[in-house]
Amino acid sequence: MSRAVVAGIVGVAFALTGCGGKSNPYGAAPACPLLADLAQTGQTVARADVSDPDAFDATMRDATKAYVRTAKKLRGAVPADLKVDVDRMITAAQQQRYADATAARARIDAYARRNCNVASTAT
Repeated sequence: MSRAVVAGIVGVAFALTGCGGKSNPYGAAPACPLLADLAQTGQTVARADVSDPDAFDATMRDATKAYVRTAKKLRGAVPADLKVDVDRMITAAQQQRYADATAARARIDAYARRNCNVASTAT
């Protein structure tokens, strides 16, 4: 699997910018910094060296663990109607079903576009 495909799957499908003020650079919603952390995790995978399978596998393993850890925190920061989506995203990532994790993220991405400082919706 190429790193571009993996980054698109693992990473959050938007980029958060630091232009919302010093105290809340990603937006006032509690979920925004966590969503930015998920995006950073995707960028880590995007920069991984796919020519070294062992290093790439280690990066994917570590990124998946970080993604799940952050997503568990995210569950407590999103509105109640998104908690099921976060749970599905976590389960899919833990099972390395990254396309399913991406699908589970659709309403979360829409929430981020409405509530966070979002620069782009493309990966």
